[in-house]
This record gives sequence, structure tokens and C-alpha cells, in this order.
Amino acid sequence: MRIKTIVLFTILTAALCTTGCVDKGRSQMGPNEANLLGIAKVETEDYSPSGASTIAVSSDEVVSRKNFSGNKVTLLWGLITLKDY
Repeated sequence: MRIKTIVLFTILTAALCTTGCVDKGRSQMGPNEANLLGIAKVETEDYSPSGASTIAVSSDEVVSRKNFSGNKVTLLWGLITLKDY
């Protein structure tokens, strides 16, 4: 009986920890960025200019494209910026 109670408690705790409100990117006012401890930061549809203290690389310098997404990836706390616009 004790094992059944422990298993039931574990399952309920796991269910509570893994549930939540997930919008799946449909929010219009939500943030458009993902940040991994500053090492890599991805901003979608961000056409802001790069700062003077970064090495900016644009995607049209690497590959010839016509359909730009506007995404910006910042690596190593802003040292390198990869722009797709």
C-alpha cells in the first residue's frame, strides 16, 4: 500500500511539474527572442541596427538571397552578430 501511494504521489508531482500554459508562438505581444545565458541570443523579426562594439556579419554577404527573415543571432555576449536582413 505504501508503494502505491509513493508511485501515485510521484506521478501527480511529475504531471504538475510538466503542465503549464504554452502559447506555441501565437502571441502577438510576447517576446520574440530566446537567450541561452548570453552565449547565444536569437531575436526573430528584429531589424534593429547592430552596435559599434560587435562584429556584424550579414547573411547576404555569405549567400545571395532575396527572402530575408529579419532574424538576428548574437553570439558570445554581443561579440559576434549574425543578421538576416
